[in-house]
Amino acid sequence: MIYGHGDDGYKYEIEFEANFSSNVWFERTSIRLINYLKEQLPSIANYPTPNADELAKKIALHHGLGNDAILITNGATEAFYTIASLFYAKKVAIGIPTFSEYNDACVKNKMDITFFQRTDVLLTSFEEDLVFICNPNNPDGFSNTVLEIEQVLKKFPNTIFIIDEAYIDFTFQITSCISLLRDFDNLIIVKSLTKLFSIPGLRLGYILCNPEVKHKLQQSKMPWSVNTMAIEAGKYIFDNYAEMCPDMAMLLAYSESLQRQINMLDSFSVIPSKTNYFLVKLKNPDATQLKDYLAHTHKLLIRDASNFKGLNANYIRIASQDPKKNELLVNALKEWSIHY
Repeated sequence: MIYGHGDDGYKYEIEFEANFSSNVWFERTSIRLINYLKEQLPSIANYPTPNADELAKKIALHHGLGNDAILITNGATEAFYTIASLFYAKKVAIGIPTFSEYNDACVKNKMDITFFQRTDVLLTSFEEDLVFICNPNNPDGFSNTVLEIEQVLKKFPNTIFIIDEAYIDFTFQITSCISLLRDFDNLIIVKSLTKLFSIPGLRLGYILCNPEVKHKLQQSKMPWSVNTMAIEAGKYIFDNYAEMCPDMAMLLAYSESLQRQINMLDSFSVIPSKTNYFLVKLKNPDATQLKDYLAHTHKLLIRDASNFKGLNANYIRIASQDPKKNELLVNALKEWSIHY
């Protein structure tokens, strides 16, 4: 369902004033990173290293793990497909509503899929071989603590849990489950660099797991899947991580303010989130109509969330921008409330 994701501005011949549909860092790519990558352009004359080993070493050092616990991927999506390929025709459970590529990867690998409510993970009895959990969850920001994830890992030792931490840096509510890797072989963590550092066009993510699982994944993964420029971007990011990290406190304050303002409007009810993105429930099931209205009338792009499994046309997803752009959205939603 790759065409059903957010940031689908390519469908419109519109120069948007603001994009609320994609939950990546809103200030766009670092100029320092862009300038560095310009200097690396001549290196595209050579093949990249097959498994991006030089980047894996930097990531291992950053997380305090061994090199044999890291596998670099072409975005988090390649990680999901690579993992699913190891469980061909096995049983899998997916917490919904959530990112659709878990399901698509499992369908491609002919897995027997069951769904559970993402908010009920602690109440669910897992008999499957594999479980996908987005933490914090996309699209609603729901999250589980490290202690809660540890509880599930202990309770179901024969099930492999995939914890997708693509948005872990966009919240202060929880911390990463990396510390659990030392004690649990039934844990695989997937990370993404594209959201936090606003490089989705480069496609860069990685898997954290025990060495035995890493070896199996590497055998099924396509070589050279991560291109030279993505590898160089990752190396630069981890060499300058502290300076590169965005001001998340500022963004979360913007998000909290925007949630509060939208929730005050008659036609909208915000599902509270401690991340930069959140769901909004509409009084009427017209998410698609609202999206088109905002695009064509106000040049604003939002995420129609009706195609998330478990949701419907009553839901949209918003990713907060800066206060000026957020004000544009609030005013546009006010107009919608009055006229529609």
